[in-house]
Amino acid sequence: MTKNITTILTAIVLFFSFNSVAQIENLNAEIPIDSTIKIGKLNNGLTYYIKHNAKPKNKAELRLVVKAGSILEEEDQLGLAHFVEHMAFNGTKNFPKNQLIDYLQSLGVEFGADLNAHTSFDETVYKLSVPTDDKTFNTSLQVLKDWASSITFENEEIDNERGIVAEELRARSGAGTRMYYKSIPKITNNSRYAERAPIGKLDVIMNSEYDAMKRFYKDWYRPDLMALVLVGDFDVVETEQKVKALFNSIKTVKNPKERIYYKIPKNDKPVVTVITDKEATGVSVSLYIKKDETDVNTLKDYKQELLKRLYSGMLRQRLNDVALHANAPFLSASAGIGNLLGNVDCYFLRANLKEEKITEGIEALLTESQRAKKYGFTAPELERYKKLLLNNADLRQKETGKISTKYYVEQYIDNFTDKKPIPSDAFVYKFYKKILPTITVNEVNNISNQWVREDNVTVVLNGVEKEGLKLPTETDIKTLLKNVTLKDIEPYQDKLGEVQLMPKKPTPGKIVKETYNEKIDVTTWELENGVTVIAKPTTFQNDLISMNGFRPGGSSVAPDSLYVSARYAGIIIGSSGINNISETDLKKLNMGKTIKVTPRINYYEDLFSGNSSSEDLETMLQMVHLYFTNPNKDEEVFKANKENLKSTFKNQDKSPGALFEKRISELTTNNHLRAIPLTEQQIEDELNLDEAFNFYKERLSSANGFTFIFVGSFNIENLKNYVAQYLGSLPSNLNQESNWRDTGLRYSQGIIKKTIVKGTENKSKVDMRFIGMLNFSLEEKKKLTLLAKLLKIKLTEEMREKMSGVYGVQVSGYASDAPYQWYRMNVRFTCDPDNVEKLIAKVLEEIEKIKTNGANKKDLNKIKEAELANAKEYLEINGYWLFKLKDIYKYNLKPESILQYEKPINNIDSNMFKEAANTYFDMNNYAEFILLPENIED
Repeated sequence: MTKNITTILTAIVLFFSFNSVAQIENLNAEIPIDSTIKIGKLNNGLTYYIKHNAKPKNKAELRLVVKAGSILEEEDQLGLAHFVEHMAFNGTKNFPKNQLIDYLQSLGVEFGADLNAHTSFDETVYKLSVPTDDKTFNTSLQVLKDWASSITFENEEIDNERGIVAEELRARSGAGTRMYYKSIPKITNNSRYAERAPIGKLDVIMNSEYDAMKRFYKDWYRPDLMALVLVGDFDVVETEQKVKALFNSIKTVKNPKERIYYKIPKNDKPVVTVITDKEATGVSVSLYIKKDETDVNTLKDYKQELLKRLYSGMLRQRLNDVALHANAPFLSASAGIGNLLGNVDCYFLRANLKEEKITEGIEALLTESQRAKKYGFTAPELERYKKLLLNNADLRQKETGKISTKYYVEQYIDNFTDKKPIPSDAFVYKFYKKILPTITVNEVNNISNQWVREDNVTVVLNGVEKEGLKLPTETDIKTLLKNVTLKDIEPYQDKLGEVQLMPKKPTPGKIVKETYNEKIDVTTWELENGVTVIAKPTTFQNDLISMNGFRPGGSSVAPDSLYVSARYAGIIIGSSGINNISETDLKKLNMGKTIKVTPRINYYEDLFSGNSSSEDLETMLQMVHLYFTNPNKDEEVFKANKENLKSTFKNQDKSPGALFEKRISELTTNNHLRAIPLTEQQIEDELNLDEAFNFYKERLSSANGFTFIFVGSFNIENLKNYVAQYLGSLPSNLNQESNWRDTGLRYSQGIIKKTIVKGTENKSKVDMRFIGMLNFSLEEKKKLTLLAKLLKIKLTEEMREKMSGVYGVQVSGYASDAPYQWYRMNVRFTCDPDNVEKLIAKVLEEIEKIKTNGANKKDLNKIKEAELANAKEYLEINGYWLFKLKDIYKYNLKPESILQYEKPINNIDSNMFKEAANTYFDMNNYAEFILLPENIED
């Protein structure tokens, strides 16, 4: 019987395998939809997508997608598509006023993280991340139904919400937003998109008639324009039955208003615009060559998408290589082919430019695009990028069942709104494996004929407005566009030869001690050279391994005279390549592999991070070995990094937000060298390649004291052998221990109040912080985090929901034992300058209430449920185990405490919050910073 079943199963597998191959052979065949998705349409026209995926377990991602956004607004509705989204959280048929948020928070759903929505030009999406127990899941479906058909729009609630929406508009305002909205008319050739920004107009938000919003909801929230996307750890058949039973009752709209899909008109001649803002912090250029989007229905279409990915991916690599040159004409650049807006796709080029080389940078960007069009790509480039795409496809299909549910949700939303194909990852891998070897260089190069054209072109140059900076004119840029097509351009030279990462392997070191913790399945090896390795095999991913290495030290050990070079030593040397292989060639060498290794030197630690597949685990450890023993000293990479850093700090005082942060740092750290932003002049004068390289080499000349943690899908014996060979063989001085140095940084004590005046927007920022000393422990650190969560709940209720004074409020609690034992409680928000004082008073009032009363039962339950839900989810994430095992090792705690999360959470009580508030909200150590606009006195 067993043999017969095996034979039958083998036949089924072979049938589907051959069937997939047969499908791929016929490129006129339609792209198959992933068979694990249940797609249907109710009688009323509502579409649904349902898929089982148990990552994370016992949770689901639910979306209500509406094919309606700001593009459909009438003149009296500008901003109301987004306002409707807000009103969904302020009262529905079954959840009056704010009961919806309260109820979901009581189940561990966090507002913002698990409960949210967004509105764009053409869509509105409501988002829920919920547990899948029957009660919560069923209620969540009811919430989606209410959003789809039963938002109440009480006049009082609309008026209460006006201020919150206005504050969102205020919070998002700034140089970047201003320049973006100035560019839209040019990019879209003055189409309707130029007049329908989702955030809307303040006058409409504050003064619109109630009926205008209700009319938008009635016109566009209807089942034929809606989809449910439900993905999670549930039974698909049962969930489909629930959807049919609940959502079929939504009535169809008689004589529905036509849903017009607005077009973006073409421009035959190039459109160029130069946009400046005195609060901008740099100069950038974007080029768009537009083309009407085409449907992707057949495998032939899908192959075209693959060709576009190959073309744009190889061009991006070339641009990245140019940016690494010593005298690179731009700071960074990118390219791609994808959707722009509405019915238009585009080929785009973007670059961040050097102020002294603006014209040269634009010309260089255009030249690389023209070089690819004129000569195409080389065979070696193509073969490497094929390997990269095939490896990525292989990784996704191997991780089926272990990929986050959100990965699928976004695909299905795109399928509903933009008709994007949704084949299974297994099919994509088979398609790539079959098609990629047949693709020729000429096929890829032909992509330029469709996309790199001289019609329907728009160029946007964004720049900082300041004295002495000369930007090219629109005429200058049009001349560049014309001249680059006539320019004498040399073909690209691919210089990667026969390069080996590690031709000669090191002699293995010795493991002198091995211990095993059965309770958490963790093995620890102590090596003869002073390195410790902690290994936890998991099945959270099917073929991924995460690594973390750490040791006390960091840039703190450098004298002040070397600080700037020491601070950036890890970034610069870590991006210079290894073993005489340049960073560019190293990336080429590793294409087609799942591998990344990053050495870092932060303030108080020497660090390594990395990830790989099980197949590439040995290569990851070889790279770690070489970053210790044979890092490169690359003058060109150094100069490129230096120019980027100078650009970062050049115009920081132009930005109100950046200047605000700078002043806070200066005032709270007594202007300490290592705690305030650097200046362009400091980078120019004090960042030195020899110093950076020597400091890096000094820090990693001995591996003694390093701990490496590995979590993932590895064979423990294989890892043990690799550890002995590549970590055990690292040089080490056992007589020299590494530790961080106290540089004397101390946060200011006492009361500080400072107002900074900067900016043109009618916007204020407020930063309130309590900083002091404590007896550090992880338990106290956690109390600060929990206290911040409680205060955020209370401030959101008061300052947002009752006062309509803020869009959101940030509250954080943090503690550290380096360079001394200190803590910080921080409250931040953006608001109307006229409301600053009363909002500050409200924050202090709520703090006093917690000091007096602690937390009420309802808020306690919200916090505890969220903590429990998060803890269960995190325990199946490799990165969480890396983080927790590091804490366990650093603070000599019991490893099994990682699993013992329920008791500490259940022990959280009102008194804990009361005591913590009285300890950490110390008004004798209080700092208050206010940012006001320059016209405030007017």
